[in-house]
Amino acid sequence: MISVSGQHVENDRPGNNRPGKNGETGFTLVELMIVLFIIGLTASLVVLTVSSGGNALEEDAQRFAARTAALRDNAILQSRPMAVQVTSSGYSFLERRKGSWSVLEDKPFVSTNWASGITPALGDRGSLLISFESTGLPGDPGEIILTREDQERRIIIAPMGDVRLDGRPDGPADGNDQ
Repeated sequence: MISVSGQHVENDRPGNNRPGKNGETGFTLVELMIVLFIIGLTASLVVLTVSSGGNALEEDAQRFAARTAALRDNAILQSRPMAVQVTSSGYSFLERRKGSWSVLEDKPFVSTNWASGITPALGDRGSLLISFESTGLPGDPGEIILTREDQERRIIIAPMGDVRLDGRPDGPADGNDQ
């Protein structure tokens, strides 16, 4: 471009893709890093929001085990007994205050229904209360067995308070791992 004075000047307008002083064109490193960050963020959001379409039993068992472990940790942090109450329709979280149990409704400790077709093995009790002392130790170690059709998943509450899934994810409900 030639200016009014007749001298040759560079066109510095945005979007000018002509070579600069050294014949260089393209994007800066910062621009590329921003684009890669946006792509990565978008991909992670897609992965987190798209349901795996997998087994509802496995998803419920993992969610229940993770929330129960978080409740145990919360009992230690708050230095207060806490519990999870399991019923045939779902589970809820409780904390001990002034000598009685009260329901928690703060995330992630919200009352949750089991997915369609999932049944916990409760026997004749109708409900099960799993409590954790302020030290994180369970009142009674044990297990919860969730079943759906011919599948089962066991959640173990160990004597030291560890909460873990036991067995393989798609095992048969009759206990035979064939």
